[in-house]
Amino acid sequence: MSARRTTSSRPRRRILARVLLFLFLALLVFGGWAFWLVHDRPDGNAVEVELVIPRGATLDDVVRVAREAGVAEHPTALWWTLRIQGVAGSLRAGRYRVPGDVNALELADALAERPAEGEQLVLTFVPGQSVWEDARRVEALGVGPAAEVLALAADHRFVSETLGLPVGPERPARTDGVQQTYLEGFLYPETYFLPLDATPEAAVRRATTEFKAVWKELTTRYKADLMAVTGRYHLTEGDIVTLASLLEEEVRAPEEAARVAGVFYNRLEKGMRLQTDPTLVYRPADVGREPTVRDRKDGTNPYNTYAIAGLPPGPICSPGRRALEAALRPERHELLYFVAKRDGTGAHAFARTLDEHEANVTRYLRGGE
Repeated sequence: MSARRTTSSRPRRRILARVLLFLFLALLVFGGWAFWLVHDRPDGNAVEVELVIPRGATLDDVVRVAREAGVAEHPTALWWTLRIQGVAGSLRAGRYRVPGDVNALELADALAERPAEGEQLVLTFVPGQSVWEDARRVEALGVGPAAEVLALAADHRFVSETLGLPVGPERPARTDGVQQTYLEGFLYPETYFLPLDATPEAAVRRATTEFKAVWKELTTRYKADLMAVTGRYHLTEGDIVTLASLLEEEVRAPEEAARVAGVFYNRLEKGMRLQTDPTLVYRPADVGREPTVRDRKDGTNPYNTYAIAGLPPGPICSPGRRALEAALRPERHELLYFVAKRDGTGAHAFARTLDEHEANVTRYLRGGE
């Protein structure tokens, strides 16, 4: 009986030994692979890159920031390294500077240290957003109530004299009861780093200072274009910013910005109404709403370019660099109309005559009926 047990137990021991050997080898391979992942460096050089970690960032947020900066060669490995190292619990918001060829372990160590610049508020204004949306962003970040931003926006003297922005003369009260917004168009769309005790006025000053810097750069570089546009079309610099805001709202295909600008300038020169849909919904209650045919008949909206001649009283959103540059350097052509193709590309079909335009409308908006 004992001999049989000994004989029968041998295959079991061999199987167990093989299983243990397999597990050992698998663990060895996995360990080697994991070791390689956390020590592997991104392709490129050691040029320093900056990582901006916002307040309340999660591990997923940190990995996303690192990936976008090009220093997360293996995002999943970085995520687990940060978790195992306990970085999530000690992470501070701010700017971190790391070598461009940092590996996951080194990055985890860097993020465990204090940031190069202490904890800050990260405020982002987006191209195409209105002052009402920007004010809500300021409030959501905890800087201060949106009402404070809007009060500054309505203060013509503060905007024109204190901030030195080209907003033109004070405008009469809007007939639709909406408060005037002289800051519109001048809160430059960018990401700003503010101290924790920043005020709404500090946020406004920071964004408008950036606008003035960008505007000075563009108008200096394209001085001849600026003089040509202001002279030919009898516009002020503030008018050009207003036209740029229309471009920001209308243009989805970047290569069309200067062409659409040319259409607007051609229509202005011929005394034609601009008839641009985004002006139909320039009200705080209408943010994000699609314009309707009925809106075109709304005579209470002073920004309605179907009802008024020329440009609207002021910008309708914050234009980015592309739109500002296109407004300064419009494409020269004889086009007077455009309509969205609605093919997913954001492109438009352009026309010189009303007949051509109506044919495009039939083709792209009415399905060729």
